[in-house]
Amino acid sequence: MRKVLLYLRRHWIAYLMVLPLFAGVCVFGIYPPLRGMLISFFDVYNVTDTLDDFVGFGNFRDLFRDTIFLHSIRTMFTLQIPRFIVNCSVPFIYGELIFLVANKKLQSGYRILLLLPIVCPDIVNSLIWQNIYAYDEGILNEILTSLGILKENIDFLGQEYIIPSLIFKGFPWLPGTSGLIVLAGLINIPGEVLEATRLDGCGTLRRIFVIDLSYLVGQIKYVVVFGVINIFQDYSNQLLFADRVGTAIHVPAYYMYQLVNTNQSIGKAAAIGVVLFAVIMVITACTYKFLNSRDDENV
Repeated sequence: MRKVLLYLRRHWIAYLMVLPLFAGVCVFGIYPPLRGMLISFFDVYNVTDTLDDFVGFGNFRDLFRDTIFLHSIRTMFTLQIPRFIVNCSVPFIYGELIFLVANKKLQSGYRILLLLPIVCPDIVNSLIWQNIYAYDEGILNEILTSLGILKENIDFLGQEYIIPSLIFKGFPWLPGTSGLIVLAGLINIPGEVLEATRLDGCGTLRRIFVIDLSYLVGQIKYVVVFGVINIFQDYSNQLLFADRVGTAIHVPAYYMYQLVNTNQSIGKAAAIGVVLFAVIMVITACTYKFLNSRDDENV
């Protein structure tokens, strides 16, 4: 203990400089989720209410009896599993295609194109696709009717077609930074390894599955883990399109947002947050364990 105090006394200026950042992390990064976990055990209807009515796991019991919440879980997986597959596979496809470009200047140009989606926020992207899917003057309806595929316009944002429309939204799904991360991993593969595969007559597909994937375990972890987190946390589409179709595209995160903003039950909303956190933590831990075991096998 004396050594620790002596060390702190010697470096107190450095710790003093770090103190504002540490305080900010505690106030804005650590306190809110801890407060949310605490609220989930109380019957609270407004953010200004005091924590007097302790209900224990009552909010969690009510949650799993709530038909809207249960339906939102099913909707979440229906919407997000295809998106998860796209978000996990597309970065590797784009990364491999750009990696195979021999011209370095052209390759640099494609890298810039991968970053273009970052310029446009997701909500702006959704507004653009809202116009594409529009019933009266939407580009998609115009193209399909002019080609004779459709005899009359379709309401792509209506109750019947909203889920497949949201899954297809964003095509061709440029991966942004994820594609660059994968590409960086491919570029870092030792040149002698790639040269050996060429000398052995290894084809492109075989090289991808045998060599490339073994060197991209870190990138796979990043893409998969953030893909899992996105499954449970994303509700940007619901903010724009849910008013048209009611609860048809409700997901748990959006239901939590509604409960908070309408003061229906802050405690119940906090319980949804705790459930989502627990599920994300378990799936992330399992993903890391599985990928680490695969990495050890490759070593």
